[in-house]
Amino acid sequence: PDDELQAVIRTHAQEMAAREPGTRLGADPEELHKFRVATRRIRSLLRSTRGLVDDREESERLRAELKWLASLLGEVRDRDVLIAYLLGELESLDGAPFGAVLKVLDEERDAAREELVAGLDSPRYRQLVEDLQQPPRLRDGETLAGAAKGDYKRLRKTMNGLGADPADEALHEARIRAKRARYAVEAAGIGSSFVKRAKELQDVLGEHQDAVVAEARIRELLQRVRGSGRTAFAAGRLVERQTARRAAARDAWKPARRKLEK
Repeated sequence: PDDELQAVIRTHAQEMAAREPGTRLGADPEELHKFRVATRRIRSLLRSTRGLVDDREESERLRAELKWLASLLGEVRDRDVLIAYLLGELESLDGAPFGAVLKVLDEERDAAREELVAGLDSPRYRQLVEDLQQPPRLRDGETLAGAAKGDYKRLRKTMNGLGADPADEALHEARIRAKRARYAVEAAGIGSSFVKRAKELQDVLGEHQDAVVAEARIRELLQRVRGSGRTAFAAGRLVERQTARRAAARDAWKPARRKLEK
C-alpha cells in the first residue's frame, strides 16, 4: 500500500491527468494553471522530503523532470497572466494604442504553447507520467509532518535574514519558502491556521513579484515595438502603477509575516 507521501503525490498526478486535455486545448487558461499547480506541489514535496525518502536519486530525477515540465507550462502561464493584467489596466487608459505590445505577447504565447504541446506529445512526458505511477516512498519512521517542520524552520531562517528593506530577489525567495512550507503542511494535514496565513503572505509577496516582472516586461516590450508617443505615455503610466503595486506589497508583507509567526 501507498505511504502518505505516495498517496499525496498520486492525488496531484491525477489532477495533472485531469487537466491535461484542457491544457492542450488552450481555451481556458485556468486548466493550464491548475495543471501547473499540481506539478509544482509534487516538485515541492519531493524537495521537502529529499532527505527522508528511501531512494533519493530517483526522487531527484523525478523532480528534475517535473521542473522541465513546469518550465514549459510557466512560459505560457506567464504570458496569460501578463496579457490579462494589461487588458484590465488598459481599460482605464482611454483606449491607449497598446495593440503592438499585445500582438508581441500573443505571438510569444503561441510559440510557447507550441513548445508545450510538443512536450506533452513527447516520449519524455509519457515516461514522466509513467514514473508518477510509482512515486518515491518515505523511509520507515519518517513522516510528512517531519518534512513540514523542516520547511517551517527554513522559512523562519529566511524571514529572519531579510532585514528592514530586503532586495526584490530576497522577497521572491521568501515567497518560494513560504509556498514550500505551506504545501508541506497541507500535505501533512496539520496547521490549518498556518496554511491560511502562509497563503496570505505568499499572495502579498506574489503581488510584489508580479509587479517587478510586469515593469521589466513593459519596458522591454516598449523597446521592441517602438510605439507612438501615446503608446510610450501609456507604458509610463503602467510602469508607475507597478511602482505603486510594489510599494503597497512592501507595506503589507511585514504585517502578514507577523500574523504567520503567531
